Amino acid sequence: MNRNQYYKDNKKRVSEQATFRSYGEFLASLEMTAEIKSFSKIYLDRITQLINKTNQFNLTTKRYTAGEIESIALSDDHITTYGKLTDKYGYNGLIAISIGRIENKMCHIDLWLMSCRVLKRDMEFAILDEFVRKCEDKNISEIIGYYHKSTKNSMVSDLYEKFGFNLVDKNNEDSIWKLDITNYENKNKFIGVLND
Repeated sequence: MNRNQYYKDNKKRVSEQATFRSYGEFLASLEMTAEIKSFSKIYLDRITQLINKTNQFNLTTKRYTAGEIESIALSDDHITTYGKLTDKYGYNGLIAISIGRIENKMCHIDLWLMSCRVLKRDMEFAILDEFVRKCEDKNISEIIGYYHKSTKNSMVSDLYEKFGFNLVDKNNEDSIWKLDITNYENKNKFIGVLND
């Protein structure tokens, strides 16, 4: 039922998009709001499920057990986010997840994924802004991102570049990226965010 409703809502979004002069105007018209918070016990099952089935918009395609996710959620050495997105047409559910591991005042992004149902809505920029804010709260100044190529995730091979990260190393199709967040400027322009 939820999936059918999503497809109906999305049909409305697609037909309305054609009426705007720019894509930015269209995004603004959606009146999007997001809940972006640290992992919460109530959502751990959904988080684990999404991690283990998302392949395309997934930078490392790492898989985790429910027990591992529970441990990460409780760890002071990790930064986590889940994202839920709503717009004027409906609720998209919990659709984005990130996990960062803190080592030596740096945060290594072990997992960054998003459901394809919210592609091209700029949700990834809203998640990045909140992820950076959480790093700043822990006095972290550098974020290290990893892209591990799979058979299905080429669509995100340049995501860190779009985020403003600098390329550190490339080995065949895999790459490592770094972002100094000392003077970070928020990138999300269209989504109202409720955070921790």
